[in-house]
Amino acid sequence: MKQGKILNASFAASALALAGCMVGPDYVEPSFKIAEEELMKEHFSRDEDLWKSALPADSLPKGDWWKVFNDPQLDALLKMCRENSPSLKAAFWRVEQARETALMDQSDLYPQLNGNASYSRTGSSKNTRGAYAGTYDNWATGFGVTWDLDLFGRIRSIIDADVADAQASLDEYENLMLLMQAQVATLYFSIRQYSSEIELLERTVKVRKDQTQYVARRLKYGEASDLDMQRAFQEEYDASAQLASVERQMALARNDIAILVGTVPSKLDFKISPLPEAMPRLPAAIPSELLERRPDIAQAERRVYAANARIGAAHAAYFPTVSFSADTSLSAEKIDKLINSSSFAWGISPQIYIPIFQAGRIYAQKQVALAAHKETLENYKNTVLNAIGEVENALAQINYLKREYDKRTDVVNASLKVQDLTQKQYDLGYIDYFSVSDAQRLALSNERAQISLRGDRFKAYVNLISALGGGWSADPEAQEKALRPDLLDPYELSKEKPKPLGEEG
Repeated sequence: MKQGKILNASFAASALALAGCMVGPDYVEPSFKIAEEELMKEHFSRDEDLWKSALPADSLPKGDWWKVFNDPQLDALLKMCRENSPSLKAAFWRVEQARETALMDQSDLYPQLNGNASYSRTGSSKNTRGAYAGTYDNWATGFGVTWDLDLFGRIRSIIDADVADAQASLDEYENLMLLMQAQVATLYFSIRQYSSEIELLERTVKVRKDQTQYVARRLKYGEASDLDMQRAFQEEYDASAQLASVERQMALARNDIAILVGTVPSKLDFKISPLPEAMPRLPAAIPSELLERRPDIAQAERRVYAANARIGAAHAAYFPTVSFSADTSLSAEKIDKLINSSSFAWGISPQIYIPIFQAGRIYAQKQVALAAHKETLENYKNTVLNAIGEVENALAQINYLKREYDKRTDVVNASLKVQDLTQKQYDLGYIDYFSVSDAQRLALSNERAQISLRGDRFKAYVNLISALGGGWSADPEAQEKALRPDLLDPYELSKEKPKPLGEEG
């Protein structure tokens, strides 16, 4: 009979829990309004044929965005970055921390069962009032259960916030991966730019040495002056100094790229070829997809969701908290009588906490949650605006660098022709070597500027793809699969946890 009453009380508590409601504001996704007001084609001052309905063959590839450059060496470096970078692995474990935090709070939805066992030996005093009990033993064991029914959704709101934070951490991880891959690609094209400059300067140094010998022969026969000889030496040494400077820059860039891909510079060995003239095809995109492609925007949106859920948790503090606890135990003076129906004891204690007067504490807590939600909303808008600005900047770079490169090509052609003409005039004795050295210096400077612009153009394409979110795309179902299964079933906790890239085996 008594056990039947306990079961009836448990079923009643379960019914109350299931009938509970969640208080607080419904979540309104901020991206809709921002997309309508900001992410329209006309809001981008530079179109450059970027914003259009992309055909499958023209669209930016999902995942391995760097494939647009068709460079196996770049593919290998970015694969190393994904698998070996300590920074990425640290970010992965931050995702795991957020995930496990959600799991810890999720456990508060369920009854908490605990067991206990104890033994004590007691001797009473003969010199105090009361009956002398002598010395006796006490053996006890039992189980207890406590349960917060969460009638008004405080715990569920906290769990929603924790899950959103975990999803935001996952988006942060994806964003860090995108930024690091963009850094690797930028450094890689810088190294290829330096390789092109080194190739030019090595040819230039050889030509300058030949030129120095040529001027020396002319000096020997009285057809050149000592001043011409020193100017020839000056141009030769200057070209050698420029070569050493570029080689230094290449060594530093190789060191930086080694650290980014998670290895020491001495172990990173890859072949470098000069930059090609042909540029990759500009990927097509749709303005509204910017919200779906950039992980930092998804991260900011999840922060808004988490802040909205915390408003519900703060609002639930106005309402009563209902919980109950129950316990059963076996207690006896002798251990051989412990497992006996006469040793059985039980208790049940429903509890309700009603906040009546808190001196404004609950109101202030809710105001803090409301202010935090407004902060995350403004941060979200700022992230969207920054995304637009980054796309604008990348488009401006691509547009104006192309114009500058075309003009610089004309300058290079003209300066090389001037160099040839001044050399012929010097050979005929019409001018001194100053005009030759000046023409050579300008030609070399213009050629190096052209190579630098070519490198900047490749890096601008990397910046554009990064600003478009790389190959990342929002996939709520994948996030649910990665983060939520354990939250839905407490018995799934023993399943194998995911591992960071590079450690799957």
